[in-house]
Amino acid sequence: MITPQEDLVRRLGAAVRASELYAPTHPQVTRSANALTAVLSPALRDAPTVIVAFLEDDVVLNDFRLPRGSGALAGLLRDMRDRKIEKITFARGVELSDIRAMMDELADRTSRTPVNDRLVARGIRRILVSRVVAEEEDTEDIGLAAAKQMYSTAVSTAETIWSAAKAGDQPNPADARGIIDSLSKLVYQDRTSLLALTALKRHDNYTFTHMVNVAALSMAMARSLELEGPILREFGYAALMHDIGKVETPLEILNKPDKLTNEEFAIMKLHVVNGAHMLRRTPETPALAPVVAFEHHLKQDLSGYPENIGARTLNLCTMVVSVVDVFDALRSNRAYRAGMATDRIKHIMGQQDGTAFHPALLRRFVNLMGLYPIGTLVRLSTEEVGVVTQTHPDDPFRPQVKLILDAKGAPYETPLLTNTWDRDARGEFSRAVVEAVDGPTAGIDPLAYL
Repeated sequence: MITPQEDLVRRLGAAVRASELYAPTHPQVTRSANALTAVLSPALRDAPTVIVAFLEDDVVLNDFRLPRGSGALAGLLRDMRDRKIEKITFARGVELSDIRAMMDELADRTSRTPVNDRLVARGIRRILVSRVVAEEEDTEDIGLAAAKQMYSTAVSTAETIWSAAKAGDQPNPADARGIIDSLSKLVYQDRTSLLALTALKRHDNYTFTHMVNVAALSMAMARSLELEGPILREFGYAALMHDIGKVETPLEILNKPDKLTNEEFAIMKLHVVNGAHMLRRTPETPALAPVVAFEHHLKQDLSGYPENIGARTLNLCTMVVSVVDVFDALRSNRAYRAGMATDRIKHIMGQQDGTAFHPALLRRFVNLMGLYPIGTLVRLSTEEVGVVTQTHPDDPFRPQVKLILDAKGAPYETPLLTNTWDRDARGEFSRAVVEAVDGPTAGIDPLAYL
């Protein structure tokens, strides 16, 4: 009996073969495209992406390794190897026209432009045809000092983009791409430093750090979904610019410490439409950016705003940005309230699981960040205070911590690195994280200990 995974990959192979054997208008090409679209739709209801990877002698669909021996699968594997294609990613919302475009570009073996670049040029955003990019495989850490400089430059550049837009100019796409290139390097080479930098709870320049944080965390999330290359950068660009429409929102509304009146909230809600219009009018802006600017407050069940837009399938990037946007806003210090601890944020966001946020994406993001993200200052059950330096892959409650203050509040002469998941001779945990501690209030800069 053929499994759903085998059926999907076989139909992918049939579509690729049909595109090479027949003219684009041939009925067999249409039938093959329709068949592949039909099997992708139910698969993408249960997961935000479907990834077909071609690994040496195996075809893998998401985490399922297909059994060897099928001539059809062997032919597809050989065909993809000839094209130097290692992975095809289908994102939720993929349509028949996307599939037909992919078939057209895979059939063209004469072009020297990579298949994915040709798809992007055609406006195809829900299919990624990729290889591992050699220069991005470098795993050597950049180092915290260099990462801090890159992050600081990104925040300053975000301020320049914002100021230009507020003055009535178009946001500079080159400046935005410069930020995304820096963040992409950190996502690939030093995610630890990047996550620690985004955890700082500044409020003096919240608008610009929020832009950079949402871009950085959205890219880290996208990377965990196996997205890479041009589509990863488009995610970052769209995330960076998601709130650009707020340049037209009066400051007294943006910074109001109390609940907005109905009239004020109506003005606030206009930023999604204003941002989408602004980005559509800006040359060289990726097509994904205005979509995310428009959609990021719609909520998963479409109960958000803008209202009355009819049935709609949210873009994958929108769903990621929606999660990251709320997470970063809740944990950041504002002029009118202190940032919240991650466990409290998780509880608040979890109450809207399935209504405001995509459940699987919310769970994945929480796992990515951990309850105590890298760079968080924490108090342990022993009354010691330290900085989280590593999260546990399976237990978010038990991170690795660098201890800097003893039980009496005195500094350790040499910070002590401890794993809160380690057990003592009796098989019990000797240390556990009790709560997060606000660094500025305690007079401690967590980054100094990373």
